Amino acid sequence: QLRFNASKTIARPQFRELIYQFYFDPDTNRLYRGNPNLVDSQLTNAEARYEWYFGRDQRFSLSGFWKRIDKPIESFVSLETDSFITSFANAPTADLYGVEVEAQKYFDLADWGGFWEARRIAVVANYTWTKSKLKVTEADQTSYYLAASSRALDYFRNGAPLTGQSEHIANLQHGLEDTDGLSQQTILLSYASKRVTSRGLYNTGRPDIFADPGLRIDFVARQGFKLFAKELELKFEARNLTGRKNIEYQQLGAKRVEVNTFNVGRTLSLSASLKF
Repeated sequence: QLRFNASKTIARPQFRELIYQFYFDPDTNRLYRGNPNLVDSQLTNAEARYEWYFGRDQRFSLSGFWKRIDKPIESFVSLETDSFITSFANAPTADLYGVEVEAQKYFDLADWGGFWEARRIAVVANYTWTKSKLKVTEADQTSYYLAASSRALDYFRNGAPLTGQSEHIANLQHGLEDTDGLSQQTILLSYASKRVTSRGLYNTGRPDIFADPGLRIDFVARQGFKLFAKELELKFEARNLTGRKNIEYQQLGAKRVEVNTFNVGRTLSLSASLKF
């Protein structure tokens, strides 16, 4: 099937992006302060998608998308009293476009007999290429609470990518499933190319802060069983098996400085749930 979509939506700032007080985010290891002058972002969206269902629960899809964002909310870093503070401001406009491809395929293992008779291999893969650009002119203005400058070019660079947007994102899931009951074991590989996490203030000459997420490997297993005539599910998760660190850096020419590096850490979790 072919699908075409067009829409207009809004994105509201979060409360923590609005409140003018300091707070520490342990997930990013950063000190933040909001901007009460933030306004809603308005988005114009368009997408064309081709989908081919070539078997039960199996599919291939290819899509192209485009967005025009009016007043996108961007984060930036400023230096105050020897501390780096991350805050937010509305950029004038931005364009975002890209291509996404996804496939899901199963391989039946019934011919193997015995333990494998009701099992199948599941492979799910997707890849997204995205390009984004800020549009900033000399006449554009922005608003940051109690700031001396409202000139947009002091905060944003024309043609810069949106914060948090990787150009390349890829995911691969390879798992074993039982078709007669709940039993799944899945390895997940996730990759994201470098992306801007915060703008550097251009009126101070500081470059943007980049992150390099790289490759991450996870393992998830789910097993259903009965106990006292009740159905239970046991779930085991092993996250970030390679111990990939979060690395943020600034680069000017050949000089690179790491500004925020911390160990995300490997995590193991086991949980159980009861179905009524």
